[in-house]
Order: sequence, then C-alpha cells, then structure tokens
Amino acid sequence: MASTALNTRAVRAAWRVWITIRRSLVLPLVIALPALYWVVEATKRASLTTLGRDQGIFQYVAWAIERGAVDYRDVRDVNGPLTHLIHLVFLQFGGADEHRFRVLDLVITGMTFAFAGACLPGIAKKKVRWIERAGWAFAAWVVLSSQLVMYIYWDLAQRESFFDWFMLSAIALQFVAQRRLATSRASADSTWQAWPLASAAALGAIPWFGKPTYVLFSVVQFVALVVDDELSLSQKRRFAVFALGAAAGAATQIAFLLRYADIGAFLRIYMVDVPAMYRFMMPRTTAEILGLNWGAPPALMALVTALVHLGLVVERQMPRRTVSFALMPLAAIVSVLAQAKGFPYHFHPVSAGIHLDWLVLVVWLWERLGRAPFGLRLVPFGAAAALATKLAVTLPLSPHVVDEWILAKARDSEERASRDYLVYFETRDFFPWDMRQTADYLRTHTKPTDRVQIYGMDPYVLFLAERMSASPYIYVYDLNADAAISGSWLPDGPRPNPQQAAVITRMRDDHERDMLAHLKQQPPAAFVFFDKSPLTSNGSASQDFEEHCPETAAWVHEHYRETAVFGEDHVWMRNDVAGIAGVVSPERHAIETHP
Repeated sequence: MASTALNTRAVRAAWRVWITIRRSLVLPLVIALPALYWVVEATKRASLTTLGRDQGIFQYVAWAIERGAVDYRDVRDVNGPLTHLIHLVFLQFGGADEHRFRVLDLVITGMTFAFAGACLPGIAKKKVRWIERAGWAFAAWVVLSSQLVMYIYWDLAQRESFFDWFMLSAIALQFVAQRRLATSRASADSTWQAWPLASAAALGAIPWFGKPTYVLFSVVQFVALVVDDELSLSQKRRFAVFALGAAAGAATQIAFLLRYADIGAFLRIYMVDVPAMYRFMMPRTTAEILGLNWGAPPALMALVTALVHLGLVVERQMPRRTVSFALMPLAAIVSVLAQAKGFPYHFHPVSAGIHLDWLVLVVWLWERLGRAPFGLRLVPFGAAAALATKLAVTLPLSPHVVDEWILAKARDSEERASRDYLVYFETRDFFPWDMRQTADYLRTHTKPTDRVQIYGMDPYVLFLAERMSASPYIYVYDLNADAAISGSWLPDGPRPNPQQAAVITRMRDDHERDMLAHLKQQPPAAFVFFDKSPLTSNGSASQDFEEHCPETAAWVHEHYRETAVFGEDHVWMRNDVAGIAGVVSPERHAIETHP
C-alpha cells in the first residue's frame, strides 16, 4: 500500500511538473517554432557578410586609438565615443576578422533580445517561474532576430543596433525593477531593493554618448517611473535612484573620453561643428522620411501599436509600468525624425521596439486569459498565431535568406577575401575588392611606421593596410563642403543661409590648412584617392581634390606621383618612395584583376 501511495504521489508530482512546463512554454513555442529555421539560417548567413563603409570606418578609428591616437584630436569623427569603445572591445576579442566581428555582434545582440524577453513575464501575475522566463527569452530572440535580419549587411552592426543593446536592456530591466518595487511586493522602506532601477537608468544613459537622441529613451524610462502608482518608493527617492544610475552610466563614457580622447576636441565637434556644418549634409525633411518605403510602414505600425497599448493602460487593463514599452517605438520615430537623415539603419530602435511591444501584448493576453474559459483562452493563441504568421511570411524575404550564393562563396577566410566574394558587395560608390588590393599594395610598399593620407570615405583601407592616417581628416566632407553648403535637394528642405554657408566655408578652409600642416610636418608615404566616393563633387577624386584643396593639391603634385590604380582607387607615392614601389598601370591592373 505504501508503495502504491508513493507511486501515486510521484505520478501526481510529475503531472504537475508537466502542466507547469506546458503552460510556461506552449505559447512561446507557438510563436517561435514556425520562424526558427529561417532565423537561424538568416543569422548564419549574416555572419558571413563583409563589413560595409560605416563598420570599416569605426574599425580604423578603434585600431588607431589602440595604437595611441587620441580620439577626436588625431582622428576627427563626428560620432559619439560609444561606437569607438564597442569596436575597440571587439578588436580585443578577434574582431579584426570580419566573420569574428559579425559573430560577436550577432551573439551580443541575440543575448540582448533574450534578456529583454526574459524580463517580460509578470505583467498580469505575481508569481513568475524561471521556466516562463526561459520560454519568453527564446520567443523574444526569435521575434526580435526576425526584424534584425530584414536589414541588409550594410545596416547590421551599425551604431543604432549597438545602442539598442543598452536601450532594450534598460527598458526591460526597469520593468522588472518597478514590478519588484510594487507596493504589494515590497516593504515601505525598500530603497536597498532599487539597485535594478539604478542599473536600468545607467544602461539607458550609456547610449547618450552614441547619439544624443537616445536621451529620448531615458525620458521614456522616466515617464514610466513617474506614472507608476504602485511603487513603494516615494517620488523623491525614485528620482534620486534614477538620477544616480544615469550619472553612473554617463561616467563610464566620460571615463573612456578621459582615457582615450581629447574632451575639448570632442565637445567642440559635438557642440559647435555638428550644428554648424554636419547637420546640413544629406538632410531629409519629416515628410521625406515618412514617405520612404522603409519609413512609412514602421512609423504607422509604431503608432498603431502604441495607441493600442496606451489605451489598455488608460483603461487600467495593463499596469502603468508597461507604458515604457508603448512609448519606446514612438520615441524611436521621434529620434529618426530629429536626426533628419532617415537612413534604414536609423530605424533599428523602431523595428525592435515594435516587435518587443507586440510580444508584451501577447504575454499580457496569456497571463490574463490563459486560465479563462475555453473560448477566451483562444484569444492569446490567436495573437500568438498572428505574430508567428507575420514572421514566417516575411522572413523568407530577408536579404540573407535570398542571397544563397554566400553559402558557396564564404566558407572560409580565404574565400571571403577573394574577388569572387567581394564583388557581390560592390555598389556605385563602395568597392571592397579594390580596397583590399590597395591595402595589400600599401602594406607591401610602405613601412609599418609610414603614414598614409586618404581622400574619400573609406579609412578601412588604412585598417586593412595597418597604416596610420597622416592627418586627422579621414572623411572627404571635412575637405569638400559642397554637400553641406547645398543642403537638401528639396526647395523647402533644410540648407544653410549665406551666413551659415560662410561659417561652413571657413571651417573647411581651416581643415585644409590643418591637414597641410600635418602633411608638411610628417609627409606621408602615400596618398589614396577614391573615385566615385560619396559626398564628392567630381567622379575623379584627384580632380575633386585639386578643385577643393588647391593649395594642398599643388604640394601633393610636387612631392608625389601616381604609382598604382586598383579599380576606383588611385595610389600616389612620395617621390622618394615611388621608385622603390614601382608602378602598376591602370591597363596592367585591368588585365590582372578583370580577365
């Protein structure tokens, strides 16, 4: 009898465990499984892609800092230090290899997605099991990865996708922190329990130093903190905890600037030069951005999703602490519009925010109706099926799924360095194979201590050649201000007035004088001119250089001569080095590389 009773208890215990597992995992699996194969396949193929222009720029900046260059003084960049820091860290973990770089990015991004999903349970229930968090972490990785792999290789591992690591983690962690600090779960004196809230504020503050528009997401966090009527912390204490956390997050970036940068140069570029000059380059109006085929759909989806979610909050169906998830995609849209550029990668926080909020709504439905009568219980399943269907229908259109050729041409590092692979990434103004050949030539015909000056938009060639820039000017737009002076192509678009144009011209003149001073002080072994470079006014980079930097061009013509041409890249060697380097003519090069 005792044995029978024991067996019965064991069966009942096993049944309860099964019920718990089933209830915890069934809906996450309904969402994740249909799209899982395509997410895995697209992620794998994305890891095999080469780096685009922006990634190459920051690879060089980080590499130069690693070798003693002072950020913003020796390398003039208009981007915040967070991007430089991330690339610097990646280099420490083998990120000089493009495949390794992609893997590091995708792994960290995937972990961020999973962390955000693990934070979601507990919207409408008090007790949350670890297996529920694991299930929603898995679902979140699939759902958020599905929107990520819809971006082409150029738009992956971009600044916004990096900054989303911190923004998504901050908002998700703050939800958990506020839930724990709710009156029903905490004592009246629970300041000591607020460390997750401070951590969330710190995470949210870090990307301010990537792009200032990310302060909008900290505003979203702050709003969620203010409107939460269930917190055991007083308003004064919650504000103090949040402020201290934000200060700690900002301190990490200030520490980086103190260690690796010239803070004065950084502030001058950020506070003076960007508003005066750089905001006029390639601007788009709000109407233009919202009219883009990659702008209007996510903006509308963000609006609809946010209104539904906020309506549920107003009707007291969802707790107020979830308001941050509703406001996140709206803040992302405002961020895109404030930047006035509207490039596809600017929409990373928009698409990620929308998909995360969709998941929030499904979690809430499941927690509210998962134990309801049969008819109502089908509602969360319907929502999960709708989300799963959306993913399954769109994922086969991912550029990484469509580009099956990469499976045959990127199997190892040798193939990924070949022309047969790199030619697929060539665009009207980006020529990765030409860049590799130029880098090989520079590495062969110059010494490691030699410096190289470029005129174009691809300092990645310096990274590949392992040569430092001869001056801080690695972007053509610092020396050719036509794009900034022209402004928008629309009649009513943003463009500088005559006084602002005069300021831009003076800035450009100062840049050329400073560059020429650097060149004369330590003449570089070589110049590289990139034809068809964006933001130039002439298809020939050397002619563009002569037109916009006449004084420096005269000095270059006196001391340098062209010795090699690799597609659109022209190498000019210093006269005393040119004889040693030899000459590779355009005709000879065409025969060798384009049979």
